[in-house]
Amino acid sequence: MIKMFIDGAANPKKDISGIGILIIESKQQTQISEKLNSDYDNHEAEILALHYALDYLLKTNKEKDVILCHSDSKMLVDAVEKRYSRKENHLALLQSIFKQLEGFPHFYLKWIPEKENSGADQLARKGMNKKK
Repeated sequence: MIKMFIDGAANPKKDISGIGILIIESKQQTQISEKLNSDYDNHEAEILALHYALDYLLKTNKEKDVILCHSDSKMLVDAVEKRYSRKENHLALLQSIFKQLEGFPHFYLKWIPEKENSGADQLARKGMNKKK
């Protein structure tokens, strides 16, 4: 089983955003911290964190594994479960995730409180502040 913790971060005053992904597999940790190329809001950064995580899993041929993904974004978890978002800009980003998830038969997304997602949060903040 692969455990993942994902988070997005945004600072609208500085027009910067980033994502953080913490992957735990066989007692090994993989940390991903990326600056996003655009000034996304926090919800968009959360969505893109999941997109980046799924891309990573595909590139490493993990799509058939059991994957338990944790996010502190209720908006993201609800949107993925319902396969819907009222906001068009979110739905546009989510469409690619819905397509990606078709190839992950054992992918589970679970909401967790912010305090349980500090590792991914730190990575997202680090990514947001990276120099490009």
